[in-house]
Amino acid sequence: MSKRDDIIKVWQESFSDSREYVAMYFDRVYRDDEAMTLTDPQGNVVSSLLLQHYGMSFQGAEVPVSYIAGAATRRAQRGNGYMSQLVRDALQASAERGDMLCTLIPARSALYYFYSRFGFARVFYTKEQRFTALHSFPVEGEYHLMEDVAADDVWEAFDRFQHERECYVLHTRRDLDNIQADLDMDGGDFVVIGADDEDRGPRIVSMAWAVRRNDLLLVNDVMGEDEDARTAAMRALRERYPGVPFLLLGRPTDVVGGRLMPRGMARVVNAGMLLSTVAARHDKWQSRIRVSDRLLPSLNAHTFIIKGGECVVDDSYSGPLDLDISVDVLADVAFSSTEIGEVMRFPSVRPMISLMLD
Repeated sequence: MSKRDDIIKVWQESFSDSREYVAMYFDRVYRDDEAMTLTDPQGNVVSSLLLQHYGMSFQGAEVPVSYIAGAATRRAQRGNGYMSQLVRDALQASAERGDMLCTLIPARSALYYFYSRFGFARVFYTKEQRFTALHSFPVEGEYHLMEDVAADDVWEAFDRFQHERECYVLHTRRDLDNIQADLDMDGGDFVVIGADDEDRGPRIVSMAWAVRRNDLLLVNDVMGEDEDARTAAMRALRERYPGVPFLLLGRPTDVVGGRLMPRGMARVVNAGMLLSTVAARHDKWQSRIRVSDRLLPSLNAHTFIIKGGECVVDDSYSGPLDLDISVDVLADVAFSSTEIGEVMRFPSVRPMISLMLD
């Protein structure tokens, strides 16, 4: 039996996905070089996960990150420490291939505690914004729903929108195609909004992804060039779903009302890369930071001196420290609100993750 078949067996036993979804996922999304497994003493695969490659916009740069998907263990083997070992293996593999972070979205809230044991921190949030069935989403500009939009045009607009986000886990064109396939299987809706401009000509200005959940429309994300254009995408969904309340998983930095809710976690696997990237963006920032990390000490357990746009390791330094923190607290500080960053004297930025096939 191949690695792929072994993982499908674990997946089908662990998750409630339909056979059609599993077939779609392993035909379109699965890659053998991203798959990791663990066997019992008899050589049977009992735990598996996918350590997927992603990029992330961060502090004016694009850095490599990984994303753990489909982490699962056979029912009869749970409680024996197999997944704990596989997560440790995945973190080591992520660090060795040059990632800055390892990210994930826990399948249920209880797993936040499980992953925190390995240095993962809750850094990804979404602002849940609820709209009544009567909300009409008024706009100021003139927009129209675009039908039969060319795939190249959609990708170009999507890529432009995602790179405008300050700190975002980025999707490739292949990812975008898989997002659409996943949405189609879920019976969801994807709207693309256009506008005409005398100077810029016709163009895509926003897009949104949504799926009906009983008596609610869950809007997984809205992207667009400004707030009015994004509202136009919500208005287009309203026309398709009159009389239905909406729940938008909005950007954590949105200034409108809503509850800030946990969305995912990140684990720093290369503290030097993180701090160097921040230093390069903020050349006036100076700091002396000591990081502790029991799982990845060779990469992360060091004293970092930041000055003049550079970050260097100096474990011989014995002077005063600005921060003396564990690796999970480093993630909390680096990926926090601007207000918390000012208190910690760290150029923090709030990250976002969306449209993952979770």
